[in-house]
Amino acid sequence: MAHEIDYQDYQAALQFDRRASRLGVLEPLVHALIDGLRLREDHRVLDVGSGTGRLGLLICDRLPRGAVVGIDSGRGMLRLAREKAQQRGIGNFWLVRGGAESLPFLPGVFDSACLMMSFHHFTDPEQATKELHRVLKADGLLSSLDPVLNEPRDKEDERLNEAIEEAFQEAHGPEFRFFTVGQLQHLYSEAGFSIESCEVNTVSFDQKGIEGIPMGPHWNQVRENLWFRRETALLKKYEQEYFNFTTEDGQVAVKGRARWAIVRAVKG
Repeated sequence: MAHEIDYQDYQAALQFDRRASRLGVLEPLVHALIDGLRLREDHRVLDVGSGTGRLGLLICDRLPRGAVVGIDSGRGMLRLAREKAQQRGIGNFWLVRGGAESLPFLPGVFDSACLMMSFHHFTDPEQATKELHRVLKADGLLSSLDPVLNEPRDKEDERLNEAIEEAFQEAHGPEFRFFTVGQLQHLYSEAGFSIESCEVNTVSFDQKGIEGIPMGPHWNQVRENLWFRRETALLKKYEQEYFNFTTEDGQVAVKGRARWAIVRAVKG
């Protein structure tokens, strides 16, 4: 049974990695995230929610005398990350199975930490951020890249944000959550970090097919849920502020935008 579960996890990790490799629209943001870490050759970097190692492997190239430690709770993800590191002959990428809410490291051992598309998967993001603060050295830098929702201006905006979260939870479970920029900054500040910068990047789409849109099927699910529940006003707002899905010649056409925030914070 354990072998079967591990095999299924591994196949899921392979599918995830293939999808991630086609998300070229995020490449500039990924490199901006890495640049923001201000790496030195001997730094020790913690990659939280490392997944299949996409981010950690890129960072390793910049640390000839340092190392990246990737931590993730998924066995299949870690197995694939190890295989990729071995295939590329990378020896300074260490992988650990565990959760962000209870990091198995001593205090003050990392020069910096990074998170890419991770916060919304944490079961307890407040505790995870405190743990990141604990394991960083004094003046250690934390840099994250995450999708963000619009700041709500009224009750209707709040309900739209809830509807978006609900659709994503259908795929990822009840603990999945989105943040606004203000919520992310508050999360960092409450853990003891000083916000150094916050860059919000809007990526626009006008294409046929969902391929290449990060989390595209889930954004489409938001539309389907609102349409099915006949929440006409919310659906109109969603199409204006996020994505409009139509059908042209039997193919889905997508027009809209999504926002990602790169937050850099220093351990106070």
